[in-house]
Amino acid sequence: MGELLNNIRQKLEVDFGLTPVVATEIEFYLHGAEGLAQQEVVAAIEAECVKAGLKPAKAEAERGPNQYEVSFLPSRDLLHVVSETGRFKELMEQMNLQADFAAKPQRDKPGSGLHTHVHLEDKAGNNVFFRENEEFSPQLLNAIGGLLALMNPCMSIFAPHPESYDRFLHTVNAYLVCPTASNVPATVSWGTNNRTVAVRLPPKPARERHIEHRVSGSDADVTLTIAAVLAGIHYGLKNKCNPGQPVYGDASLSQYEKPKLAMSLEESHKHNKESAALKEYFMQL
Repeated sequence: MGELLNNIRQKLEVDFGLTPVVATEIEFYLHGAEGLAQQEVVAAIEAECVKAGLKPAKAEAERGPNQYEVSFLPSRDLLHVVSETGRFKELMEQMNLQADFAAKPQRDKPGSGLHTHVHLEDKAGNNVFFRENEEFSPQLLNAIGGLLALMNPCMSIFAPHPESYDRFLHTVNAYLVCPTASNVPATVSWGTNNRTVAVRLPPKPARERHIEHRVSGSDADVTLTIAAVLAGIHYGLKNKCNPGQPVYGDASLSQYEKPKLAMSLEESHKHNKESAALKEYFMQL
């Protein structure tokens, strides 16, 4: 799968002279951490990383009880990003506290995601998602448009198991009771600093502008997830895809009329089979 990832990276470099810079952040639960202070658990996670030679950017407590998140530094070396994330998952699973990387281990608790952060740099090292005096550069808008176009066709990557869809299904049900009950996306949508959308632009300084892809569960394969994100970006640049207007409110509300994400593995496979665009990037998902 490393070859697949490199092939898609090379498409971006050959076709557009652009290099992807990628980072990941992954959420998980630690069973058996009850009664421990969050700061104590975070310190233990960081200590284990140091001993293993890993250098995450940040470890912190998440919204769920005994739920944590670790983010990694951005890199042009995509295989290094994959390796760091994979090694971290193995490391946490070896701790005395039992790590759980299921997408939705508890139905009444927040799900766990694998978020992919990416921007593109030209040969001079400039971030092309930033353009002086423009809120959104053309490359940024086209990249988002491609990600949205390939979102449902790639859902079998972002949510690879039947149980993965509990993260979305119970989010949809929760919205009926409380629209702010979850930050898990339910629609094919994008926005700025909006955690209900599938593709988010975090509130960073303009020159650090990047995309956060929020759909994958923490049970997704890291290599395939990054490959699918880069494929969407390449597709958007190649076809000059228009993402439409950003959503500033709750993207799941019917007033925005956004397509729904696939809500089962069967539906995801159907989208995959119907997508001619994917054949350029993946022979088989």
